[in-house]
Amino acid sequence: MKISIQKTFYVFTCIIFAVILTGCKEKGTKITVLDGLPESPYLTEMKTSLENQKPVVVSFTAEWCPHCRKFKPTFIEVKDLYQEKVTFVNIDVDDSNGSTLSNRFQVRGIPTTTFVRSDGSVFKVNVGGLEKEELIKVVDELILSRRKKRSEPIAPFPIEPQEKVTPKEEEEAPQEIIKEEEPEAPEQIQEEVKPEEKTPENIEEPAVDEKEAVPEIQIENPAETEPQPEDKPSIDETIQETLPAEPAADVPAN
Repeated sequence: MKISIQKTFYVFTCIIFAVILTGCKEKGTKITVLDGLPESPYLTEMKTSLENQKPVVVSFTAEWCPHCRKFKPTFIEVKDLYQEKVTFVNIDVDDSNGSTLSNRFQVRGIPTTTFVRSDGSVFKVNVGGLEKEELIKVVDELILSRRKKRSEPIAPFPIEPQEKVTPKEEEEAPQEIIKEEEPEAPEQIQEEVKPEEKTPENIEEPAVDEKEAVPEIQIENPAETEPQPEDKPSIDETIQETLPAEPAADVPAN
C-alpha cells in the first residue's frame, strides 16, 4: 500500500513539474507584433503596457493631414476615459522613431488606428477617422478580447523582420560626386609636361647660320661659255676676192 502511494505521489509530482515547465516555455516563446523592432520611445511605451496586461490603441497621424487633425480631439477624449485600462499611443508617421512601427503595421493611409490585444496580437485595424461612439465601441471589444484564437494569426498582415539600424560610423559612405575639373591654363600645362627624352629619331639637326652657310656652286651653262664664232664674210665679198682684178683702161693722150 505504501509503495503504491509513493508511486502515485511521484507520478503526480512529475506531472506538475511538466505542466510548470511547459507553461514557462510557452511564456518565454511568446510572439507579439512588436518582435524584432529597434528600440524607440513609442516601442518602449507599448511593450510596457503589454507586460502589464494592458491592450494598446495606436493612432498613426501627421501634422499636415486635415483628417488627422479632426480625429485627434476624439482620440484624446476617449484616451482620458480608458487611461487606467488601455494605453493610447499617437505616432507621427514623419517622426523617425515611428517609421519602423508604421512600416510594421503597414500603414498606407492616415489616420490609421490599430488595436492590439494584451497578448501582443492585433485585434483590428481601422483606416480613416472614427466618431467618438465608434471608437468607444471598438475599445470595449478590445478589452474583452484578451487573447487571440489558436487558429488566428498574430496580425492580419505579414510580420517582416526589421533590419537593425546601424550606427552612423558603420553606415556606408555616400558615393562621392565626381565633379568635372576645370581645364588648367596653358601655362600650367606647359610646366607640368615633362621634357621628351632625346632619341636618335627625334634629334633635330642644328640650324645653319646664314653667315656660315656654304656658298652654292653655280654651274655655268655651256652654251653661254662656248666662244662665239667670228663673223664670216658674206658670199658677195668672197666672190669679189676670188675674181681677178680688171686692168685699168688707158686714157688716150691728146
